[in-house]
Amino acid sequence: MVNETLITELRDYIKKRYRLVSIPSIFKGGTKPVLSKVQKGIKPNGFEETTELLASFVKQNHHEPFAYALEKQREEKGLKPAELYKRAWIDKRLYSKILATGNYKPKKETAIAFGLALHLPVEEFHDLLKTAGYTLSDSSVSDLTIRFCVEHELWDIADVNALLFQSGQKVLCQE
Repeated sequence: MVNETLITELRDYIKKRYRLVSIPSIFKGGTKPVLSKVQKGIKPNGFEETTELLASFVKQNHHEPFAYALEKQREEKGLKPAELYKRAWIDKRLYSKILATGNYKPKKETAIAFGLALHLPVEEFHDLLKTAGYTLSDSSVSDLTIRFCVEHELWDIADVNALLFQSGQKVLCQE
């Protein structure tokens, strides 16, 4: 149940962490990003070198599909499929579609809802979002609200939606 103390804690949390990011501020402090050969504009000398660069890029950026990660987490938590999609407020048909389409990319809100329904610790929550191609940003009040909920182990979607609503953000809903 969401109370005034929790709402006050959320407001303080957002005030401390909210950051507007500008392009010049990313490169301040003397640290420059490390660029790969491709990013530096160095062109490969032939097919073999191109293949090696591509293989290296894929290896560094590859992650398991969202559906696989979701099912793996569900099984580890000992949940039945119906328990998971009901906790997440996700329609059974969408859940089936995600599993049936191995490379299905859910909306960010759907991935968040599943992470909450699985009661994932912060790192595992972020890993699940990453498999769907998302991350939580310090420049989004909505994302900070979600991060607050995960850090405070507020898993109930109704409570999370109440806090999102209190902070003037769009609530989690079905895809």
